[in-house]
Amino acid sequence: MMSLSQTRRSRHNGSALILTIFVIVVVGFLALMATKNQQKTSTHIVTSIIGARTNMAAQSGIQLQISDFYMQGTGSCYNSPNKPTSYTFNGEGLSQCTASVSCNAIGILDSGLKVYQLVSTAQCQFGTTTLQRVIEVGIRQ
Repeated sequence: MMSLSQTRRSRHNGSALILTIFVIVVVGFLALMATKNQQKTSTHIVTSIIGARTNMAAQSGIQLQISDFYMQGTGSCYNSPNKPTSYTFNGEGLSQCTASVSCNAIGILDSGLKVYQLVSTAQCQFGTTTLQRVIEVGIRQ
């Protein structure tokens, strides 16, 4: 014959097993959510860095064209219309980035100076991610 204390133990052992499984499922779900949150944060940081590099590539293209325009009298403003100047950057800072700068004549000021618009379109590609930035600058002759 079974004693009363043995019967009670078996009932408590079953509920403890269910409680243990429930706790394991809840902890597993929390770990999964923490992992997904970490992945989103990592993706956001990488995209921010790539975006900053792409912006620097666009600015570098503009600066190179301004230098060519004022210092050497060359560049896309002196080329035939709609023929952009392309730059491929090498080195550690802007590797995997390109910039294309085009120049459009906007008009002539009352003083007789010509006004141009430089448009720099930069693209940086890292793996399957490609970001693009466009910067516009006005210059006068």
